[in-house]
Amino acid sequence: MLQWDSVCLSRQAHFWPIGGHEEVPNGQGEGRKCCYSSELLLFLLFSCTLSSGFGCFPPQDEILIMRQFNHPNILSFFTAFVDNFDVFVIAPFIPFGSCRDTMTNSCVTGFPEIVVVLIVKDILHGLEYLHKKGFIHRAIRASHILLSHDRAVITGFRQAISLLSHGERVRSLHNLPGNATKGLNWLAPELLEQNLLGYTEKSDIYSVGIATCELCNGIEPFANMPTTYMLTEKIRGNQPTLLDFSTLPSEEMIVQGVDPTDTFMAQARKIYSQKKLSDNIHKFAEVCMQRQPGDRPSVCQLFNHPVFKQTKHTTLSEQLTNFSIQAVDYSRHCDENLKLVQDLSDMNLSTGSAFEWDF
Repeated sequence: MLQWDSVCLSRQAHFWPIGGHEEVPNGQGEGRKCCYSSELLLFLLFSCTLSSGFGCFPPQDEILIMRQFNHPNILSFFTAFVDNFDVFVIAPFIPFGSCRDTMTNSCVTGFPEIVVVLIVKDILHGLEYLHKKGFIHRAIRASHILLSHDRAVITGFRQAISLLSHGERVRSLHNLPGNATKGLNWLAPELLEQNLLGYTEKSDIYSVGIATCELCNGIEPFANMPTTYMLTEKIRGNQPTLLDFSTLPSEEMIVQGVDPTDTFMAQARKIYSQKKLSDNIHKFAEVCMQRQPGDRPSVCQLFNHPVFKQTKHTTLSEQLTNFSIQAVDYSRHCDENLKLVQDLSDMNLSTGSAFEWDF
């Protein structure tokens, strides 16, 4: 059995065009026939090498969690298989990539409000499903929200955890997500506080509030803030704000993680000063980021928030087109990954490998 405490793990995404019927290995020494009719597939590649590193996340945990879900707003996958130290996960192609990718490419100062609200609505549908299944995601953020042409989907389940223990649902949890350093800015104060009360699904609601700020502003709340100071601010109940003409600070934007000496600042401040967000989305973010979990609404209650009235007669696809938010051109990636296609064809996935992977 491969020991995960002696493995370093890296993760990459590859894109492979498949037309007609293709053999896709299923990890059991056989091929599974799949019909994809000339569409692109997303390859998630976990590359593992032996080392003396610690704190590595076993990819089979994330895969096993994802296999339990079947919802349009949660990323699914067709199959997963192993070749030596590489774990391949084949998932539906997502043309826009993550929300973080899209903002970096075309919406540096954040999405238009209607796009944000449509994305958040989809994410809440996904969270409603997760919470009913007894799971807490613990990592809702822009980089874990993928954009398709017609909907947003949740990914990033490496830190998800179940509320079910020995067949029963526990009231709260107390453990901090492993290797959660990169996601601390989005975590709820009660999760970071690690007190006897623990945390529940309401911690995901806090993360939705932080993600709403990130999607509206284009920048990560608390990004350049020292970790201790960020934790102190959260425990005190201080919240990041949505940046528009009514909230834009006159001097510094340290709370939002922007260096005022950056060359981007002058242009960004001009855009934010001309931006007007509705009172409803301001109040939505505020209620999600309430300091006390009991003061935050549940997912079901959030669906009744007035901010979602503007989504009744429109769709995400329509708004992405209206604001000329383009999908990434991945045609060059297909050419770059021709070698990967050949490598996949040459793989020998027969049983009797030197290592055993427990899926």
